[in-house]
Amino acid sequence: MRLTYLKLIITVFFWGSNFAAGKIAVQSFGPYSTAFLRFSVGATILMIMLYNNEKKLPKLTVNQWKWAIVSGVLGVVLYNLSFFIGIQYMPTVRASLIVAFSPITITLGSAMFFGEKVTVLKWLGILVSIAGAMLVIVRGDFHNLLAQGTWGIGEWFILGAVISWTAYTLVGKLALKAMPALTLSAFSALVGCILLFFPALQSNIFERMAVAPWQAYLAVIYMGAAATALGFIWYYEAVRLIGVTKSAIIGNLTPVFAVLIAVSFLGEKLTIPTIIGGSLVLLGILLTNRK
Repeated sequence: MRLTYLKLIITVFFWGSNFAAGKIAVQSFGPYSTAFLRFSVGATILMIMLYNNEKKLPKLTVNQWKWAIVSGVLGVVLYNLSFFIGIQYMPTVRASLIVAFSPITITLGSAMFFGEKVTVLKWLGILVSIAGAMLVIVRGDFHNLLAQGTWGIGEWFILGAVISWTAYTLVGKLALKAMPALTLSAFSALVGCILLFFPALQSNIFERMAVAPWQAYLAVIYMGAAATALGFIWYYEAVRLIGVTKSAIIGNLTPVFAVLIAVSFLGEKLTIPTIIGGSLVLLGILLTNRK
């Protein structure tokens, strides 16, 4: 069980770094081509892993194809297009804040559709974790949040990403009853990649690729290999083994990792609010996972 938590935390680190990598890639490729290229890499790696694991590519039943298509549309197409379009129009800091509310929507959905019991202690853990994530993102001054003004197109798209991820997580809980995590991850990524090709083609993907710098390619490869290939498998495993709510609350470490990456690679200072906020997120995770 400890290994499951470790894998999930590493996955969340990959997702935290996605904000920086996505910004780099979108500047050169645009949102549609970035999403397609990311899942071209991810789907290829996942299919190779599935082939090596099964010694062949499994033949899906009609029911399994249904779950793969639904997961591909929600977790690949809708989520990634919403995410990459959104971060074009808003700071990644604010985007991280909106994404940090995913545990609330996932917990509500899990309680409504699966009857998962949400105790007072779990709610307390969720609220503490959310407070910690907000403190990290606004850097200790909540006036920074209010100063951003009204909701624009970027905020709405990031909110769409939260809704898509919530639906994807809940659907994954059902889909995992029909097929293994690796099979579901590989085929949903393949479905999403195929569907993303058409908007990417309309946005002149080949012309963009011809002039893109190596940093943009590196960002796409990183997102496809780490956040997509490994992330899909480990996240599905966590949902199956420790449940939707616990997986979601650990996902709230995403903005904390995003800030730490900025400190390590962009030269930003590690502030007291960052340390306190990160500690609150960890405290929230501990409270949520207590019996």
